[in-house]
Amino acid sequence: MKLRIVWMALLLSSCRSDAPKDEPPTIEKVSQEITFDSVARLGPHYAVSSIQHTERRSGEEVHRSTESTDIAWNSWDSFHIQRSLDGAATFEVIVHDGSYASRNGRGPWTAEMDGESSRLEVYTTWNVWDEALGSFKDRILYEEIGNTVVDGRDTRHFRISLAPEDKKKSKAQGRASMKPVKIEGDVHLDAQTAVRLSAKVTAISRQGSLERGIQLEIQRSRIGQAQPIEAPSVQIGTAGDLLKKMPKRRSGRGPDPSKLR
Repeated sequence: MKLRIVWMALLLSSCRSDAPKDEPPTIEKVSQEITFDSVARLGPHYAVSSIQHTERRSGEEVHRSTESTDIAWNSWDSFHIQRSLDGAATFEVIVHDGSYASRNGRGPWTAEMDGESSRLEVYTTWNVWDEALGSFKDRILYEEIGNTVVDGRDTRHFRISLAPEDKKKSKAQGRASMKPVKIEGDVHLDAQTAVRLSAKVTAISRQGSLERGIQLEIQRSRIGQAQPIEAPSVQIGTAGDLLKKMPKRRSGRGPDPSKLR
């Protein structure tokens, strides 16, 4: 009986020691899963990104446009986001010094109550990598080139290329979808946070005679430097709303009898 117990203990110990251990995720894998909370850990910085879209039919260009997003970031209580299309501003948000405001294009600023919708705007617009390359996400190969420094931060430099096609997924998608045919470029990942500090990528997809091209550029700079942000002057509410908030005047002329004591 004792021999059986000893054998079982050795067997369990052997199983534990021989059990395969999960490998920690690589930095490029982590970079695809991060949220803006990781970006915020960089501290104050400035980020500019652009996505140029081109469309060709039978080799002839039929469309070209460029979307840009600029973010001046200090903290969740101080940031400025501006989006533009072909150089013209389309949307802007500022949270600073207890003021919360947004506007469309170059129109009038609109005040917000607490800035929560502005913070949500950060979460929904910061990740231009996924916005531009979402259809390529499972087809990107990373080749590490070495360690570099970007704006004073240690980074890992990767060259990217197109991974082989998964035949099963391709059949499931059918012929009606755009097929990735090329992706190339470079990306520098922050060694501490896996945030993309800089990237320059070209991607092409096709469907029949239709070809769509994407040129993506990302650059984060001025890391650790306080960003100059100025809250806009915004009138809270309409003139009618302001009148409603004013103290009501007592009707009649003469002194208030309640105060004659």
